[in-house]
Amino acid sequence: MRYFSGLIFFAIMAYLGWPYFHLYQLNDAVANNDKAALEKLIDFEAVQEVYQEDLKWRTEQMASSTRLLPDTIREGAEAIVGSLGNLASKTVTIDTDWVLNQLRNRDGSLWEQLSFAFFESHTRFTIRLGKLGRNPVHIQMTLQDWNWRVGAIYD
Repeated sequence: MRYFSGLIFFAIMAYLGWPYFHLYQLNDAVANNDKAALEKLIDFEAVQEVYQEDLKWRTEQMASSTRLLPDTIREGAEAIVGSLGNLASKTVTIDTDWVLNQLRNRDGSLWEQLSFAFFESHTRFTIRLGKLGRNPVHIQMTLQDWNWRVGAIYD
């Protein structure tokens, strides 16, 4: 029984440390500009999808904030905001260069900027780089095929 409980304890501790190991790999890939390692650690399709959804939400919020304007000006502003949001979501391609740019805009390495990292659920891990209220970058990692991969980057 003692052996079995030790084995269970070791398995739980390994599972809890697993995403931190992948965060360490992400830190090394960003620090060394290793694009091949980044491609293994990031689900670019998921990041692109989340980025477009976030941009769409931001443009809707910006358009809804024009309700205080007269109708003709408001309609024009909503059209401009909508077209700019669509243009921005179609012109930004999420690739290793974009990810490196997002993660390098910090003072120091990822480990130095790490202010929060823990599980949201058993297959989702949240990372915050920077302090709250000072434009932190949030990274969502999900467990995919027995590997933790970045599925979203929020700035």
